Amino acid sequence: MLEEQSSGTGDIFRVLEYGDTLNYDPYIFWWISGIGPLMFDYIEPHGGLLHLALGILKDPVILLYTCWSAGVCVSAQSTLLNSIVGETVTFPTAVKEFGFIWKGDLEIAIVTHSVYHVTNSSYGKRLQWDSSSGLFSITGLRRQDAGDYRVLERHRVSKHYQLAVWDPVPRPQVSSRSRVKPSCSVLCSVENGRELTLSWHREGRILSYTSSPNLSTPLSLRLEIEGNSAPYSCVAENPARKEIFLVKPEEYCYGSVWKPHIKTSASQGGRSCSLQCSVQNGRELILSWRTEGETLSHTRDPNLSTLSLTLEIEASNSTYTCVATNPVNEERTAFLPTQVCGQEGHRPHDAVLYVMFVLRLVEFVLVTVAVVVLLHLYHKVLTQNSTERRGRRRYQEADTAL
Repeated sequence: MLEEQSSGTGDIFRVLEYGDTLNYDPYIFWWISGIGPLMFDYIEPHGGLLHLALGILKDPVILLYTCWSAGVCVSAQSTLLNSIVGETVTFPTAVKEFGFIWKGDLEIAIVTHSVYHVTNSSYGKRLQWDSSSGLFSITGLRRQDAGDYRVLERHRVSKHYQLAVWDPVPRPQVSSRSRVKPSCSVLCSVENGRELTLSWHREGRILSYTSSPNLSTPLSLRLEIEGNSAPYSCVAENPARKEIFLVKPEEYCYGSVWKPHIKTSASQGGRSCSLQCSVQNGRELILSWRTEGETLSHTRDPNLSTLSLTLEIEASNSTYTCVATNPVNEERTAFLPTQVCGQEGHRPHDAVLYVMFVLRLVEFVLVTVAVVVLLHLYHKVLTQNSTERRGRRRYQEADTAL
């Protein structure tokens, strides 16, 4: 006696007793409660009946069957497969000799005796089967490929897969928004997409995140960075893929350093010199005087627009260097004391020597010019006298001839 029952979830149960016969299509899968799955290869029906199917049963059992040609499916828990448009997805259930793959209730490919046939032309060559691994795969994924898939191998329960096809995730971009002291802020932005989220991470922790159903508006997320901290990560992700932009605070929170400028002045009596170094201030900027690897003095003040530092030095051959530095960049200006102190306010003795040198130079130039003028006049006079003598000689010769 055969009795049909419903599980309430769409599955069909049969109560079967010994000696019952079934009249169904050839491809049939049986699940016997408490025993496990049974599967029959393609069986030629005898008079439209499958007499041998369960003749071994002696007690009533509950059977859940799937009849592919009738489109009845076994209910099972689905495994979610996420993939990206244009990429390839592989279903991890192997079919070596005999099996099927469906999308929903539609058979799309079959393997019989290790021979593969695509039964749905809409997939074309994109639906493939690897004979060595027995795995089905779909290449060049399209959004319309998403849906419920089932793979069945002989003597096994069908495996259900829910395929979701997502758009590629664009790479987020980060820009500096503010470098004010003592903190700075950066902005991460990305083109929005379906179920896309944007978040800030640091050392495995999510600091903040955002998402929006409005796909026409880009996502953006601001972050305040305090101090010289560990790197941050801006992450754009959907269920299938993520893109990460690594942010090192020193690369975004510290600007370039201006080159220090030196002003000099001589002290009373000219025995020492005063050097004043100044530079435009910046985030975590330090200004210092150094010589021969030793730091003589330094200063920092985030509230000033310009940092300045004065150094009193004695005349020597040592090089003094004014250094402006932040955690990322550094600028130096180096001077010898004689070079620096000679720019403004010379010593008295040096000033006298300098004036004497200039006067001697002027005297030399004037004497040289006078000598050149005299030589020119002398040459001119000699030329004139020579011309007059030649003229008188020609006149005397002409007079003698008469």
